[in-house]
Amino acid sequence: MFEQTVDVTRLDGFVRYTRGIVRARLVLVAVFVGLLALYTRVNLALFGVVELGIYATLFLATEAALRHADPVVAFRQLRWRSISLVFLLSLNACILAVKLRLMGDPIMRMEAALLAICVLMFAALRVHTGKVSYVTAAGPPVATLLWIAFDRHAPLTDNHYAAAMLLFVVAVLAATWRQQTTDRALAQALRDLARRNADLTEAIAEAKAASRAKSDLLTVASHEIRTPLNAVLGFAHALRRDTFLTPTQADLAQGVLEGGAQLTRLLDTVLDLTKVETGQAALTLTPVDLRRLVRAVVRVWSAHAQAVGVVLSFEDADPDLAYGLLADEAKLEQTLVNLVSNGLKASPSGGAVVVRLAGVAKDQTLSALVEVRDTGAPVSPEDRARMFDAFEQTERGRNLGGSGLGLSICAANLALMDGEIGVDDLPGGEARRGRSAQGKSIGRGAVFWFAFEAATLAPPAAELAAGSPAEARVIAPIRVLAAEDNPANRRVLAALLAASPIELVFAEDGAQALDAWRAEAFDLVLMDVNMPVLDGVAALARIRELETSTPRPRTPVWMLTANVFDDDVARYRADGADGVLRKPIDTVALFAMLAQVAEKKVGVLENTPVLTP
Repeated sequence: MFEQTVDVTRLDGFVRYTRGIVRARLVLVAVFVGLLALYTRVNLALFGVVELGIYATLFLATEAALRHADPVVAFRQLRWRSISLVFLLSLNACILAVKLRLMGDPIMRMEAALLAICVLMFAALRVHTGKVSYVTAAGPPVATLLWIAFDRHAPLTDNHYAAAMLLFVVAVLAATWRQQTTDRALAQALRDLARRNADLTEAIAEAKAASRAKSDLLTVASHEIRTPLNAVLGFAHALRRDTFLTPTQADLAQGVLEGGAQLTRLLDTVLDLTKVETGQAALTLTPVDLRRLVRAVVRVWSAHAQAVGVVLSFEDADPDLAYGLLADEAKLEQTLVNLVSNGLKASPSGGAVVVRLAGVAKDQTLSALVEVRDTGAPVSPEDRARMFDAFEQTERGRNLGGSGLGLSICAANLALMDGEIGVDDLPGGEARRGRSAQGKSIGRGAVFWFAFEAATLAPPAAELAAGSPAEARVIAPIRVLAAEDNPANRRVLAALLAASPIELVFAEDGAQALDAWRAEAFDLVLMDVNMPVLDGVAALARIRELETSTPRPRTPVWMLTANVFDDDVARYRADGADGVLRKPIDTVALFAMLAQVAEKKVGVLENTPVLTP
């Protein structure tokens, strides 16, 4: 019977090993005692009974060790008790073998030798439990075998039986002693593996905790940034609606909206970092006017360029070409912003950065090329190959003080689009070494570029991408309950909805919202999530619970929140929300939803029968 490999240097492993040995040997010894009782004298059978008693004592010793309060003390006691009991087992069996040998019959001599060999093989199994245990268990059978085999009346050269027995004993001892080294090494390997598994488990737990902490940090940071950003963009939207703005004022308001939209998309990109790290990032395809996107980036960064003394301009290589595409606007914008930002940092005061857009239309596909030309230091040919690898620092990158991540993110974005990104020197005639107005040296410059292909849009969709989508009109009066604890956000909602036929009632926390909903009828509830007293999710759950217990019709509830993770959105919908509006508020989506609520209300009123007297 083969025993499973265990670590006998530990209490649990030693107990498992000893239990297995005892259980297997008890059956064999019981059979052996039966044979002795049948074929030998009673006094010889008593040796077998003693053997059974010692095995039973060894089994009880293992059970006692398991119940001991101190595992270290229990292991030490069990080890020494096991050594003593195994020695008695070996000694008792060897005495029986000697008794058989002394009977004088050649057959009994053979039986005695076989019994001693069995004891020796049993002792050999003790080799991995310790040297003391092995020596005390193997000593009696080795001495017994040599005593049985050697005949002092015959020379060793003529006693082939003795020579064979000697070789057998030496071979067993050598093999088992070598096995001891292997077993010890295996036991040490098992302990090392257990420690490494423990370290790995701890490292995994720490990594999960760090990941949760990062996610929590991103959630809090996103919420804290989006809340004031919602106020900035909301007031800018309300301001842009004012028909009395001068052209300059309207242009400034539009600049605030474009900059805020870029910041919002940047936040979305930061929240998508986890997917990027795990290789799960995907494209979000929407209608995009690439020319409009490039102009907006140049417009937003022009103030910074002017502040650092660099001229930032846009060059349209194909003014007659339509750039309405189906593409990922956020990733295109992120890539272009990274290249423009790097170009402005690389160019000295008095330099220039030119963003050039070119393209070729073929069938329903547009091949677009965007170049960012600067007047900073050129990129050496050996650095170009690793310029877009994560955490790689080229000479130009070290001079700019970058982390080595920005360009790698750009490369990852283009890889998702099946596009290309690279860097070249400026053509010879476009930039020359010289001095700026301030006397600083201007380098020859570099051209960072990216190219990709995308499906073109049909004319209606292209027109939608080219301009700001129109906000839907609310065709009928509706009552809206808005639960919002932030005063600035309440002012934003009031300013945005002031020109529409909407009666707006505010609640400053979830409890107030629940009381207002109970007291009056509303066509819509806009519910913030993070509020004092009673949060938005709990208030929503209470509203849905009350709707099931009363004949009151179901009220549409939309969550209005800065918590924008996909998991959060899915949880709100599972809790009973009809939809989610993310902060900063998308006014197009907001008015589309309000218009839908108004149209539904008009449809219900038209289908309601009129009772006549």
